[in-house]
Amino acid sequence: MGRAITRRSVARQLSINRHNLLRLKTFGGLAIHRDGAPLAGAAAQRRRLALLALLDGAGDRGLTREKLLGLLWPEAEPEKARRVLAQSLYALRRELGSEDLFLGTNEVRINPAVLRSDRTEFADALAAGRLEEAVAVYEGPYLDGFYLNEAPEFERWVETERAVLAHDYAGALERLAERASAAGDFRGAVGWWRRLAAADPLNSRVAVGLMRALANAGDRPAALQHARVFETLLREELDVPPDPEVVRLAGELRREDTTRASTADRPRSSALAEP
Repeated sequence: MGRAITRRSVARQLSINRHNLLRLKTFGGLAIHRDGAPLAGAAAQRRRLALLALLDGAGDRGLTREKLLGLLWPEAEPEKARRVLAQSLYALRRELGSEDLFLGTNEVRINPAVLRSDRTEFADALAAGRLEEAVAVYEGPYLDGFYLNEAPEFERWVETERAVLAHDYAGALERLAERASAAGDFRGAVGWWRRLAAADPLNSRVAVGLMRALANAGDRPAALQHARVFETLLREELDVPPDPEVVRLAGELRREDTTRASTADRPRSSALAEP
């Protein structure tokens, strides 16, 4: 019951604060936005942004202060690190203009009525099956280009989270492509496969999916062109031979083209031979 009340309370606060809601942008980089514009100042300091990303990633569970210290200030003396964490939480509340930005004491979590994130929007859309909405939110790899010096555990956390979210994004794109194909929307399927190929250009299964979609859409030359591009990428990036499945499908498409051309020419040749 208490949890339901909390959710209703959050929903009311979100409605009230909708035009002044802070948003953490984590896909394609890391920044804090208000009304669509990135903020500068103390809140944009790298370790404070990293603190927000960690708490945002933890969601309702939050993170203990000890865990945050180990991730962000692993080399600092414990007492000094605790002071720096307390100062960072205070500075973020002040700079972002909300005393209610964080909830909890030892286990700290973000108040979703004050700060939302594209990661949260992505996860919520996926959970609800709103796949187009989810992939629209994903604007690039998680925390792309964001690094912290002397924080190896944080860097490992980022790598893990980035891989999981990229996998979820790829899965959503593939399901959208399969839905489009099942509905006979082959052009739509091509669009989803192209986005997936852009995100994972060295994946042979994705290359085959795009080639099949292009062939189904009637653009067999483009399917064969993608096979050539994929072969070049494998050679230049990985120094490996062409993928057998891509080679097999390309050969199949060429043979079908040859058969169709031969069949199309046969009636015309017969007609010319008639007296």
